[in-house]
Amino acid sequence: MISFKWNDMNFNLVQYGRGVFRNDMPGHSHSKNSYELHYIVDGEGLLTTDSKTYSLSKGNFFVTGPNVYHQQSTNPENPLTEIYLYLQVSEKKTNDVIVSSFLNTHFCFLEETDFGYIFDEILTECDGAKFGYISATGALLQLLLTKITRAYMPHISNISKDADTINDRCFFMIEYAFINNPSITLRELAETIGLCERQTQRLLKKYYGKTFREKKKEAVKSKKSLPSV
Repeated sequence: MISFKWNDMNFNLVQYGRGVFRNDMPGHSHSKNSYELHYIVDGEGLLTTDSKTYSLSKGNFFVTGPNVYHQQSTNPENPLTEIYLYLQVSEKKTNDVIVSSFLNTHFCFLEETDFGYIFDEILTECDGAKFGYISATGALLQLLLTKITRAYMPHISNISKDADTINDRCFFMIEYAFINNPSITLRELAETIGLCERQTQRLLKKYYGKTFREKKKEAVKSKKSLPSV
């Protein structure tokens, strides 16, 4: 189990996996404070809820939260391949608008997303269990949940995002970004953490006492000093 904090709420990644549906998944629902994130990697099938049936295909994404009945059927000639992440959330209440918007939306279906690479990275980190994988996985999950919430709550992206209101989750995103891509540009880093370039510069100064250029130079130097494998 991997624990991480998203804004002011504690989350646990209880289970994860990638698999091919050779048989249909019987109907079921999740318990209180439990959310399952599903990303369709390939194949075809159907998702049935209490209110609607959805066609499933590559690139689809959906969330099934507490008490949401759902059943999945697969096409035997082109079976579904899915990555899933099973999360449990702490009982405490949140005052954060982004977190509360995610928690209060117990079901969401998105036909097209750019989430696939994040799911792949999370599985790579968890399966590899290399040094720092818990922090890296937590950062990726924070990024994924933020992107999910933005996707089905577009107005959240317009909320004031002064750098002083951004909490420590950004630290892990920044660290992960520089570790995996020391040549990252300021624009790419800003897009990763969901801020504008000016706010990103201010955040780097706040956490590291360095400009973007100084932090990038440090990351490149650290990368070169690592032993080759």
